[in-house]
Amino acid sequence: MTESQVQVSLVAIETWTMSGCCTYTDSEQTTFEYEIRYTYNKNLLMQYNSTQGNWKGFTEFGVDRARMYNVDPEDAKLRKIEQMILCSEGVKLAKDISKLSVYPSAHYTVVKQSSHTEPALLLCSAYNFYPQEIQMTWLLNGQEVTSAVTSTDILYNGNLYYQIHSYLEHRPKPGEEFSCMVEHVTLRDPLLKIWELHPPLPWSERVKIAVGTFFLAVGLTALITGFIKHKKAQAVILIKTN
Repeated sequence: MTESQVQVSLVAIETWTMSGCCTYTDSEQTTFEYEIRYTYNKNLLMQYNSTQGNWKGFTEFGVDRARMYNVDPEDAKLRKIEQMILCSEGVKLAKDISKLSVYPSAHYTVVKQSSHTEPALLLCSAYNFYPQEIQMTWLLNGQEVTSAVTSTDILYNGNLYYQIHSYLEHRPKPGEEFSCMVEHVTLRDPLLKIWELHPPLPWSERVKIAVGTFFLAVGLTALITGFIKHKKAQAVILIKTN
């Protein structure tokens, strides 16, 4: 009989973390406080604050390091560079990107009319918007439609802007109103594209239109015939005169 030994080793996971933060104190984001925090296993070791202009230690190790950094002129230069890149230039870049926001243009298309065997296919498209987050919803008489709806992924145009397309299959009934609602961060109110299926005309109205169309056609025929006869008569008179 042999004995086997199993050794279990417990390894402590040590975590060092450095985080930086820019806190702006005015609406124009020109005045700020820059802060750096060093932690070890979630315990704060030392902290730099741009308002105070120095490091402060919170443990024996942190106090020793803070004292060393505070007398180092190169560390002070490095902190200034960090503030300029992260806080000053960073907010300018964020503002420039925010100016690129463009509201979408929406288009509504009936891809296929309904028939006795097939439902209608409606298409709603949103083009040239930025940023890419967008919400597109189909509404039937003001109520959201979720069945028979398929949408493409948000597609990148290649010129910073995006597009998306959504399809709805439905057998429309007289009096129904379909809406495609587009919601985007650049829009104060949702953008609605409406397609209304008008009810058919009553039989009496259709008869009136048919009769009116018939007499219009008869009148045009008589007018054209009279014009041709008139031209022929003029030609005969001209020949006799000659």
